[in-house]
Amino acid sequence: MIIASLYPCPFDIQDRHEFNASVINGDQIFSYEEGKVTTVKNDGTLKFPERSLMLGFKELNVLPDQVDKWVFPTPHSDIKLKDYFMFFKWFFKAYTGDLDEFQVWFDKHVVFVDHQLSHASLAAYGSKFSDSAFLCMDGGGDFGDPRGYVFGEFEDNNFNVKYESTGIDGIANFHSFLTDSLGFSGDDNGKTSGLASYGKVLPNLKEEISRLVTITKEDGVKFKRKRFNTTKINLEKVRVDSYDRTKIFSQFPSDTNVLKMSIEYLPHDIAATGEEILQESVLKLVRMLRNETSKNNIVFSGGLFQNVSLNKALLNAGFENVYIPPAPSDSGLSLGAALFVKNQDGFKPNKTLSAFLGPSFSDTQVKEVLDRYRLIYSKPSNMVREVAKKISEGKTIGWFQGKAEFGPRSLGSRSLVADPRNMKSKEKINQLLKKRDWFMPYAPSILEEDYMAWVEQSHYSPYMQIAFDMKPSMIEKVPSAVHVDGTSRVHVVKKSENKIYWELINEFKKLTGIPVLLNTSFNRHGISTISSPRQAVEHLLEGCMDYLAIDNYLIAFKDNRIVGDRKEISESESLLLKLGSVDRLSVFKKFGTEVQMLKYLNHLSKLIGIKLELIEHRKIKIQNTINEISEAQRIIASKLKKEAP
Repeated sequence: MIIASLYPCPFDIQDRHEFNASVINGDQIFSYEEGKVTTVKNDGTLKFPERSLMLGFKELNVLPDQVDKWVFPTPHSDIKLKDYFMFFKWFFKAYTGDLDEFQVWFDKHVVFVDHQLSHASLAAYGSKFSDSAFLCMDGGGDFGDPRGYVFGEFEDNNFNVKYESTGIDGIANFHSFLTDSLGFSGDDNGKTSGLASYGKVLPNLKEEISRLVTITKEDGVKFKRKRFNTTKINLEKVRVDSYDRTKIFSQFPSDTNVLKMSIEYLPHDIAATGEEILQESVLKLVRMLRNETSKNNIVFSGGLFQNVSLNKALLNAGFENVYIPPAPSDSGLSLGAALFVKNQDGFKPNKTLSAFLGPSFSDTQVKEVLDRYRLIYSKPSNMVREVAKKISEGKTIGWFQGKAEFGPRSLGSRSLVADPRNMKSKEKINQLLKKRDWFMPYAPSILEEDYMAWVEQSHYSPYMQIAFDMKPSMIEKVPSAVHVDGTSRVHVVKKSENKIYWELINEFKKLTGIPVLLNTSFNRHGISTISSPRQAVEHLLEGCMDYLAIDNYLIAFKDNRIVGDRKEISESESLLLKLGSVDRLSVFKKFGTEVQMLKYLNHLSKLIGIKLELIEHRKIKIQNTINEISEAQRIIASKLKKEAP
């Protein structure tokens, strides 16, 4: 059977994000996100994920008129048959008949699958469990399936729902409000989780926010959300070379109840407090649900379960085996729906789902791009040995090999890799190459044969979805791959799943004794993970890495660019934490009372070691200087940098 699956539905009026497409041809699977092809994050202007779908057809050598089942998410409202006819007749040439005969073809070839069933299917069929409990939680599904919480059992190839609730007031929405209150886009939840490790839980704030949260097995975890005003469009965020509509059509922070409750506290402490509320709430729910099922296996799906710290806690929720798919957010919905249709005739569990389901490129295609750019390159006789040696010498490598990864994590096909032994590796990539937030953790890729010697928990983690406690004796060996809280988002590499990447890590182990590489996504700040050789070359020439290892070719930045001298300085995490807290002062230009600002200045003074006072009309006194907020921020930042070691 040949299956083509799209998310979202091409005819749905709802603004969606994470467009993706999947194609299944027998046992062959292709699945990919449209944003990786277009480089546009959270694109809501597309009609459907045409490019990723056509890449899937090309990868599996399938034509649209050969597809047996076309799969869409359940739409919000009835769609005219004539519209479907136009889509299949003219857009994809999948149907060659007349309108009069189209209804019969449509009934045979088109299937609709609910949002949450697609989440559950990706998790259940992606695992190797023959039966399991399943829990799906996200921001509220979509118009066709507005459930944000579904719990049930997968048994005898059926999904039996026990509890469900609708609405956009689930705990996932709380985390978005929390993220918004810190000045990040509501979709940048990972930033909140990363920053939380630098803060401390504030009992008073925790108690106040916790009053907004209720937990029942019938409705899941609900959050009393309040937004007092809508924000205006932010034209400053419009970029020609990168576009993220969530940051353009909203401004952060916005006027919410979470902001009003937390505004007087330091941002990292707010993050730490909110993360603890999230984890404790979900863990309490899962333990309640444990009593509602006899299953010893559980699978989790939905955007909430991209939180690696939460996933770590869920390993101890009372179930023997836990599985989280490579793309638990909406980016996995087309594949989840396709797997649901594929397995209707019976499901025989074999092995966990591979993450390497995206497009690949031949040697000829790669060489054509390199020659078009007139690059100087070599073709090493032993690529992994050559690259491992350069990594051990402190070089950063763009690693572009084989099929691209499906899901939000780079897993050794489209990755930037570096030496985890040197803290400067993290600082260099974060601050100088990727230009991303300094507090965001990196993940270590580690050989399957060695990972249990490095982490406390025993759990196979091929998708980089869980934070592990690193053994204390190992932390000092790979400081750039361990977060400030002693955890690490470990990526376990199995030789049978990614042979060349396994060999690269193993070669690095031979040179250094360390079976670990620092691994992050192959993209500059502001765009999605790259997918094509052309994008890889552009990143190299922009200076995002020292070398590009693509297919059998190795290209050095220094051999292909003559660049001007520039002084590159990376700051310490301690200084950057202080500077970020100083930047937070700008929130008081629009929000908060004088009393709240005074309290914030008190917290900030203790953090940075500079006495700050509030004078009338929101002027800040710094020793003998009185300034407006913007000027005060500049003076404080300058002073901190001068005093930094």
